[in-house]
Amino acid sequence: MKNKFRMLVAIVTAITFLPCQAQNSSTSPKIENYNKGELEIKVAPFGLDGNEILVGNILTDGTIQFSWPDIDLANYESSDFFMNHLKKSIGMNFCHDKKMEENNEEIKAVNTKDLLLYKYGQYVGFLQPSTRKEFSDSDTLETGSSFSWYYSNGDGKFKAVCTVYEEKGGPNDVYEIDKNNVLNTTIYEIDFKKGWNLVEKSLLELKDQKRGEELITTKFKESKATIDQIPNNINWHLKYWANDELLEKEHQLISQTPIAKSQYENWLPKSLGDFKRTAYEIGKELERMPSTDNINIVFEKDLQKIEVTIVDCAGNKEAASMYTLMADMASSEWKEDSETGYQSATKMDGKPVMIDYNKKENRTTLSYSANERLLIKAEADNIAPKKLWEYLKELDLEKLTD
Repeated sequence: MKNKFRMLVAIVTAITFLPCQAQNSSTSPKIENYNKGELEIKVAPFGLDGNEILVGNILTDGTIQFSWPDIDLANYESSDFFMNHLKKSIGMNFCHDKKMEENNEEIKAVNTKDLLLYKYGQYVGFLQPSTRKEFSDSDTLETGSSFSWYYSNGDGKFKAVCTVYEEKGGPNDVYEIDKNNVLNTTIYEIDFKKGWNLVEKSLLELKDQKRGEELITTKFKESKATIDQIPNNINWHLKYWANDELLEKEHQLISQTPIAKSQYENWLPKSLGDFKRTAYEIGKELERMPSTDNINIVFEKDLQKIEVTIVDCAGNKEAASMYTLMADMASSEWKEDSETGYQSATKMDGKPVMIDYNKKENRTTLSYSANERLLIKAEADNIAPKKLWEYLKELDLEKLTD
């Protein structure tokens, strides 16, 4: 039995790993046509929310540099929840026929799965290492290999062959195994060392098989094996969703100094057009706004009122995020009508502005950004959007940030 097992493993290993062994080198991998700047690479085998582990960087030219750290599992309270015995962690869950040559049940391991990418502390994408030319998910029906890193709490081996047969209905609706029809065979050649281990998962062979009256393509032969080095034939597929322009802006805002209370006081206008200032407050607690670096001013004339809130988003990470969120929401024009009025994003004198207009109550709210750091929200009673905008243009915001 062991001889047959070793022969099968040897054949599959030769098919799967000879090209990788022939191309192993100490050269750093690289992403082709890369233009995203320097990024951090992290993994989260024990969950997110502060449990991410820095394992490398992507340089500005796309060169990938890994530096897998020694970790103390005691520092991760959830590690026991995520780690499993070798058989389960490597994904051998169901077999009709399993031939196991080695199985160390003393150690536990966890699959890191994704290589997460961070820029300025924000999650911006992920990397998928694969021999396939295009990005693929776990259900892909294309031969080739994908790669992931596992963390193991000790040395251990797992060597097995798992076979799944077709099942067909028998008497009394009891399903019977048809050993003449193999659906899938998976070879496991795992040799973990304590720490980080690289595993190559390969889809070796596809097969068209009948399922009832239907002919479908299935994963006929697969393998999972540890490898010592990153092969040179890997394609590094980058999934990146961050808006770099807004991300850079947010980073710049965080590094700037907020407007001082004295600056607000020296700038504070007594009027807005023919409206007189009737109240103001500096450092107001605002709903859904984390920063108190702001000024709130009320202007009134007869039955009309304009309330302007100016928030300085400098020096505060959450406020800077609000600034870029507003810029993103107002970047494309749109309009939604309702029974009482409309909401829209449009340009007023070339500046992106978000409008919320209640025609029934004749109430207007305009929201926009200014001076590369300010968020402005103006609410008005008995004033239409275009008229309110004409008043807001009289605010000397340049003087406030000088």
